[in-house]
Amino acid sequence: MPICLNCGTFITDNFCPKCGQKKEVGRLTLHSLVKEIFHFFNIEKGFLYTSYRLFLRPDIVIGEYLEGKRKKYFKPIALYLIWVGIHLLAYQLITDLMHYENLRTTGYLLQGGETQAFIVKNSQFFGLLQLPILSFFVWLIVSRPRLNFIETLVTIIYVFAVITILVFFQIIIVGLLFRTNFLTNAFLIQVQVVSSIWTFYCFILFFRTKSIKHLVPRILLALVIAFLFLGEVTELIAELILKMKR
Repeated sequence: MPICLNCGTFITDNFCPKCGQKKEVGRLTLHSLVKEIFHFFNIEKGFLYTSYRLFLRPDIVIGEYLEGKRKKYFKPIALYLIWVGIHLLAYQLITDLMHYENLRTTGYLLQGGETQAFIVKNSQFFGLLQLPILSFFVWLIVSRPRLNFIETLVTIIYVFAVITILVFFQIIIVGLLFRTNFLTNAFLIQVQVVSSIWTFYCFILFFRTKSIKHLVPRILLALVIAFLFLGEVTELIAELILKMKR
């Protein structure tokens, strides 16, 4: 009787009853490595499929995932984090390849200064604050009681995953194809405008299926309040970190 190479348990089927590892485990080769990569991204009906479908019909993907039809879709947090990683990799590679200088000194609607410069420099970290903050105000003003907070958070994560994809392609097109420095305030505003339009579009598509009264003004109110609140919280955290460094 074969023994599991991972935990030493006797195997009577194709998988170990204790740890779940396959009975047949071959040597690591180039073929097995490529297979692992394809398995991780689940290219046929996973990572790329979900990304593509989110572009076409975000309302259907989000709606079906929340309803429990989750087998064919890539999990929202994993999808978002992978695209963040791809975006950061492209950002760094293109910046180094084209020798672009960081000319961003302020954030959108900010007046400059040490605090705002710190926020811009650590924009990826502070950008993560948008997820819980925006989710809270969208849940409070728009989706409650039809969705709970976690379901609203999943909706926002899927929306932000596509925003990250859009930013990735903007960097590729502007920085690599057009050979233009994207580390500028103008490009940052462009990204924020595109992101805001996409977010509003996704919310309209998805929440209109929930028969929510006064949908457009409620979405706009949630976005404006979240934006203003996020700005205050971001500055407060940045100032606190800077004070601790001094």
